[in-house]
Amino acid sequence: MTNVKTLLLTRPEMQSRALVNQIETNISNRTRCIISPLMVLTPTGNRPDLEGCQAVLFTSVNGIEAFAKLGIVTDLKCYCVGARTAQAARSAGLGAISADGAAADLIAKVNKDLIPDDGTLLHIRGEHIAGDLTTALSMQGFSVREAVLYSQDTCDLSEPAKQALAAGQVNAILMYSPRSARIFGAVLANTKPLAHNITALCISENTAAEVRNIGFNRVEIAEKPDGVSMLALIERYLR
Repeated sequence: MTNVKTLLLTRPEMQSRALVNQIETNISNRTRCIISPLMVLTPTGNRPDLEGCQAVLFTSVNGIEAFAKLGIVTDLKCYCVGARTAQAARSAGLGAISADGAAADLIAKVNKDLIPDDGTLLHIRGEHIAGDLTTALSMQGFSVREAVLYSQDTCDLSEPAKQALAAGQVNAILMYSPRSARIFGAVLANTKPLAHNITALCISENTAAEVRNIGFNRVEIAEKPDGVSMLALIERYLR
């Protein structure tokens, strides 16, 4: 094949495979994707207490999956950060309400729809989070509990990924969080420098800030910090 671009996907395995399917189905089937997660997700924690809650908040598909694996059945309102998270919630049998954006949009949606006196909010999350949803909503008068249901342990790059990078075969690397970008930078410190032609495709400015000084030819940022905008960025890059 000619004019094929190789993308390195660093998200956890399940999300990366779903992204490959989106890219090949909706954008281009002339793209080579190498999956090399920089984090592995492990379920942790106990079933959260829903007593006194008026709604459950989800900021990632990972949270939905961890919640669903516990076999929890609830008719509480489930507020989700974006469309992909909401779809995962519906697939898990939850009554999802999407904020259609990022954490700031979720905070605004909760403030618009809910009243602090009606009950506690339960935020389902992993050990590491990019923003402080609990503090932001607490400042608005809400009582917020957190349930940490999964860990995000660091992984090294796979051997195929290392070989492709060393050979200059990777055209772009997809970065979906500041933490994954920091992990990549740490991994890179122990390997050969990046080839001069690699582009970093980043979901947010905070993510891009973590990779600006590690040798990328270009750093491009999605218009909004969500999956839909990131997919649009990938599409523009592959044109």
